[in-house]
Amino acid sequence: MPNLNLVHQDTKQDRRDYEEIARRIAGRASDITVFIVGTKDTGWADPTSVAGASTLTVSPMPIKRFVPPRGAICQGFEYPKGEQYEMLERIGVAVPKWQRIGPKVALDPAEWGPYVVVKPELGRKGAEIFIKRAGRVRYRPPESYPEDHPVRKAPLLAQRFVYTGTWPSNFRVVTLFGDALLCWRCEASHSYVPLRSRWDFKAKGGITVVSNKRDSRYELAFDEDVITLARQAHRAFPEQPLLGTDIVRDAESGKPFVIECNPRGDAWLISSVMGRLIEQANGLDFAGQFGALEIATEALIRETRARAR
Repeated sequence: MPNLNLVHQDTKQDRRDYEEIARRIAGRASDITVFIVGTKDTGWADPTSVAGASTLTVSPMPIKRFVPPRGAICQGFEYPKGEQYEMLERIGVAVPKWQRIGPKVALDPAEWGPYVVVKPELGRKGAEIFIKRAGRVRYRPPESYPEDHPVRKAPLLAQRFVYTGTWPSNFRVVTLFGDALLCWRCEASHSYVPLRSRWDFKAKGGITVVSNKRDSRYELAFDEDVITLARQAHRAFPEQPLLGTDIVRDAESGKPFVIECNPRGDAWLISSVMGRLIEQANGLDFAGQFGALEIATEALIRETRARAR
């Protein structure tokens, strides 16, 4: 009779989602007892918990103060982007060519193309991502950057530019233990300077290569190859329950590439504050796209029976 602890974090998941999942599990898996616990709960105990029962604790994001009394734990963890790429490449998942920018960096435009993307290993929401001429990429020591710059914590990366079209776009696939809960496509606002062709970066006024901005447009996506790639990517992170995998599609070849998996787990977009804002602004229903709560229920039953100890 295993226990399943679902760890909740305010603003990141609506508690009612967990309650509905617990109700569904109770209705079809009487061998599993579900407990909903706050990530900051200390000294947690539930009198209905079976003493010594095998247990699985699932927390989409890193647990803050709650200490599971026993059993296996699957929780979010923030791997730097370079580590993510290494893990993905080991299992054969396509990522754009990349390299950490170190003291001896020298990028050959014949190999990388005339422009590359420069981004921090640890960065969020598209911050500090730039396009730069490959031959001009140079190393700067971390102490030469402002104190709040992400390079103070981890290196910058150079990555081969993937041309996604006139305006940058990407897909986000949210997976729970490898099962897809939702998939969207977002595209940068057409108020930005268009990129008419792959290397047309000479236009005045600046061209953005980041698609997920406040004024971006979102739509539900059903691209099977993108969803399959995200499911494959989740195999690189077997202990992280929730991923928000970002994928770009080359506009000319059609090939999709993973650019980030967000294994920290801030991706329960079916009811997080950010997810709800995107839904409202674009008239979308993330939970209804594939039936996210039903998929989550089945995944958690399966994983509890396989992992609880």
